[in-house]
Amino acid sequence: MLTNWQICSLLESMDSTSEIMRALRAGRALLGLSQEELAELAGISRQIVVRIEKGESNVLVEAIEKVRMALESRGVAFIDATREHGPGVAMLRRPVSPDLAPQ
Repeated sequence: MLTNWQICSLLESMDSTSEIMRALRAGRALLGLSQEELAELAGISRQIVVRIEKGESNVLVEAIEKVRMALESRGVAFIDATREHGPGVAMLRRPVSPDLAPQ
């Protein structure tokens, strides 16, 4: 589990709330998950996922972290922005956990 400082650093690496929202929504799309499915994986309500994806400012950092962790546990990698390009998402070539490997 990341510390609050590490979570804040992760979120600060993206230039804006809209970049965070787009990255999390893109990660969900890569996995083909509905908002309901992602909420269940993250242990939060669908309404919180909706609020995160809308970029609402009154979402707890812990909820954003739960969504990020749920996506990463399924193989989504978040790519930091550089001077040449903005942030992005990609799928890892192999799952993070052996438990998630295809049978």
